[in-house]
Amino acid sequence: MNRRHFLKGAAHTGISLTAGDALSDDPESAGAAAVTTNGAIHCASVMPLDGEWLLATDPQNAGRRQGWFNAPAPQAKRTKTPWIIQDDFPGYHGIAWYWREFTAPPNLHVHGRYLLRFWAVDYQADVWLNGELVGEHEGGETPFVLDVTEHIKPGLNNLAAVRVLNPTNDPIDGIVLNQTPHRNKVIPYTAGNSYDDGGIVDSVELRIAPEIYLQDMFVRPDSKTGILHIRMEVNNLARKRTQSHLEFTIAPAAGGETSGSLIVKKSLLPGKTIVEVDMAAANFRLWELDDPFLYRVTARVRAVASSSFDEQSLRCGFRDFRFEDGYFRLNGRRLFLKCSHTGNHFPVGLHYPYNPDWVRRDLFNVKAMGFNAIRFIAGVAERAQLDLCDEIGLLVYEENYASWLLADSPMMAQRFDQSLSGMILRDRSHPSVVMWGLLNETIDGPVFRHAVNSLPLVRSLDDSRMVMLSSGRFDRQLSIGSVSNPGSMVWETLLGREQADAAEAKPWSADEPGAYINGAGDIHAYPRIPHLPETIHFLRSVGEGGKHVFLSEYGIASGVDLLRLTRHYEQLNKESAEDAQFYRNLLNRFLTDWEQWRLADIFGRPEDFFTQSLNKNAGQRLLGLNAIRSNPNIAGYSLTGTVDQGMSGEGLFTTFREPKPGTSDALLDGLAPLRWCLFTEPVNIYRGAAIQLNAALANEDVLPPGEYPVRLQVFGPDNELIFARKLNVTIPKLSRSSEPPFSLTVYDETAVIDGPAGKYRFVAAFDSGAAAAGGETVFYVDDAARMPPVETEVTQWGEDPDLTKWLLNHNISARSFQHADQTAREVILVSASLPAGSAAESFKRLAEHISRGSTAIFLSPGVFAAGNNPVAWVPLAKKGSLHQMSNSCYHDDEWAKKHPIFDGLPTGMMDYTFYREIIPDRVWADQSPPTEAVSGGVYTALGYSSGLMTAVYRLGAGRFILNTLRIRRNLGANPAAERLLRNMLLFASSDLKQPLADTPLDFHAQLKSFGYSNVEG
Repeated sequence: MNRRHFLKGAAHTGISLTAGDALSDDPESAGAAAVTTNGAIHCASVMPLDGEWLLATDPQNAGRRQGWFNAPAPQAKRTKTPWIIQDDFPGYHGIAWYWREFTAPPNLHVHGRYLLRFWAVDYQADVWLNGELVGEHEGGETPFVLDVTEHIKPGLNNLAAVRVLNPTNDPIDGIVLNQTPHRNKVIPYTAGNSYDDGGIVDSVELRIAPEIYLQDMFVRPDSKTGILHIRMEVNNLARKRTQSHLEFTIAPAAGGETSGSLIVKKSLLPGKTIVEVDMAAANFRLWELDDPFLYRVTARVRAVASSSFDEQSLRCGFRDFRFEDGYFRLNGRRLFLKCSHTGNHFPVGLHYPYNPDWVRRDLFNVKAMGFNAIRFIAGVAERAQLDLCDEIGLLVYEENYASWLLADSPMMAQRFDQSLSGMILRDRSHPSVVMWGLLNETIDGPVFRHAVNSLPLVRSLDDSRMVMLSSGRFDRQLSIGSVSNPGSMVWETLLGREQADAAEAKPWSADEPGAYINGAGDIHAYPRIPHLPETIHFLRSVGEGGKHVFLSEYGIASGVDLLRLTRHYEQLNKESAEDAQFYRNLLNRFLTDWEQWRLADIFGRPEDFFTQSLNKNAGQRLLGLNAIRSNPNIAGYSLTGTVDQGMSGEGLFTTFREPKPGTSDALLDGLAPLRWCLFTEPVNIYRGAAIQLNAALANEDVLPPGEYPVRLQVFGPDNELIFARKLNVTIPKLSRSSEPPFSLTVYDETAVIDGPAGKYRFVAAFDSGAAAAGGETVFYVDDAARMPPVETEVTQWGEDPDLTKWLLNHNISARSFQHADQTAREVILVSASLPAGSAAESFKRLAEHISRGSTAIFLSPGVFAAGNNPVAWVPLAKKGSLHQMSNSCYHDDEWAKKHPIFDGLPTGMMDYTFYREIIPDRVWADQSPPTEAVSGGVYTALGYSSGLMTAVYRLGAGRFILNTLRIRRNLGANPAAERLLRNMLLFASSDLKQPLADTPLDFHAQLKSFGYSNVEG
């Protein structure tokens, strides 16, 4: 080849050449040189070492001293690999040893190498071969390779021994669990975290390679030019400079002929050499969500005239992903990022699948529901998952174990960098991976500050992706940006700062982690369940007046089907697994409540309770999606979560990958690229009252510009038409200089609803030209004229002038409580205030009236508080507690029995639209058993707790009702509150005609058991 021909070829192919390089344009003649006289060609090969190993625990850390690397310990058990230590040894953490015997095949390469590759050992590994230490590695998620050539016995039996350190709270070899990249693993286990699992958790392979071999191949396609930049490390273990051929080919990954090839001659010095070349893909296709076109790039290296070669192959795709001008953009086209986050939680294996298909099933499920991205939170994806994301067109936002809850220590920086680098090096050629995440929910401190300064490290390994600094921005350092776009070396505040008044409108404490709004525009929101009007307003308006917001975490969990999960573990014969024992304990507590509260009266079977709990989640998911999709300021949303993880109910499907009833349909509807988001306020009104009707259209650039006719209607309980409007929706032209928001409010008016009592539907539809999802929401109407009359005089205990006024305005006669003149049984209504005078004396007198046959209704639990004791005055010997139930993402399931107190109201699992203002945050827990359990809550979403909202107790000849339902605060505004109070009054008056009873003989003993003689008012 002459010089002119050489330069012409180099310019055409874009090869990066250095001194000593040469180029051949005759691949066939170059390949022929690798053939020996007998035609034998030897390629590198891989021998899998997965399968049956031996495993033993070493709680005294004596294995090294006792020479366990020479032979298996006598007590070793057969186990499978990859897997976790804790399956064979539940509850064990610390040192464990693995052994595997294998026959090494002969190495046909002249001076060939044996490379032992571990894809992941969690957390630290020391490796011996035939009694000789061959290497060690720290880090639980990423691969490492050991050259064992000098220690292996080709054609003979070999013994591999691996000592694994699964960290604990106590130092082992100076390593402590929370100082390592560990996600949220804890000892002892608590709900919401991860068990401290570990072991050889990914495949083990023996690679038989030639003297010159490849590793760390990285392909960076340029979506603008069609150039693939290939970078790889070539290892030359010969002791001299070696002339070599490097051959590169590119082809569509789905098959077909090679579309391009290139051969480079290079003189390799002993040791490692970095080789970089550029190749052009003619008529290249982009990797898109709906057309994820993949290319396969193959690299091959061999010494000149050698019969051995090494080869690596990987897939890649041309795409560009960044945040620009207020939107996430793929290949320049904006998209609404619809993400779901997963911790890859599995039964028995915890972070490693008992059923290998589950790692793929998760991705198919979310793609089918309408998500375009998945976030692997605080832990890298399974390798097979990234392969599938590449194939099906699912964007990946990936984090590693160091991104969450890493404690500061002298080794923090080194461990953080190693964990971060390992993730990037393993996964940086996948086109689906578009964002690296450095941290999750991390407060300001050494770890956060180190992550801020880690951008140069990331860019040295990969400059082609977005980087997210810290999801949720718990650090509150708002002068530091949240993202770095591809090619950028700075943190940019691309996502904007919200208005200060938005913070004042949010319906939860700003002191709670994640419940604040920050100026970086990357927020986590877990507001109260059920959502109240101010919560919906917040979700619909966050970011107003500023730049766009990435709602990087928000979700609504269901309960956990404890019964079905327990049966699953029994079916697998895995009852001894740590997670199986955890769920069994919770189930036993539930079954105790089931019996004592007679929940069979409502649900029939425990199975039916859990089915209804899971089913209710679908409606809650859709409500939140309505609010989010209607907000033009939200540029993307990441849902909590893909699957039930951390022993919680946060997923779209259960830990055994069973879809929750209705949830798939709800998400498919809520994530549709064109959908109606409808709202009514209030959702429970009196007949003749005004209601606000609001309709927003979420449109992800689906509709072409133009005018579209729309029909809005309200239908009554018998589908009678109550209200109708017609209008046109205008979709403007889309251009980069003029991009309409992804959501447009098309209707917002007040209407008076004068129709019969019942359930109403507000609906929207296009009359032509568009097929939008959504388009329906419900509200309830009650008729004041249908309220049950209360003809009994009510006795008020304590001062509550507004309640007195309400009673009189509703034709309910009332008088003040008088102790001296009790001549008959009474209906006693107790609000939040005590009568004047001694609290102890007042409660004693009240108790005496009850004991003689009266019924007291305690509307507000606050009346029982004395000092720091919220239940001091409860007239029970076993007062229990006033328990604060979880009411954010993880919430309880409220139930109500068919009882006179709920006459004319929905019962069973309480409807979150109908009862949203009435459901309380507190329940009565661990009291003496009631005579009647009327309504309550059961929390299985993240652990277990339970309590009663309404319960009836006997005291002598009378009764009293404990209540936490928000009846008092909603009187006059919510018809359900009025009906509940009227029902309580009617129930309390049911035995008023019976004669007044005598004070019980043991009354003073009862007062003493109540603590009334010992409690200061």
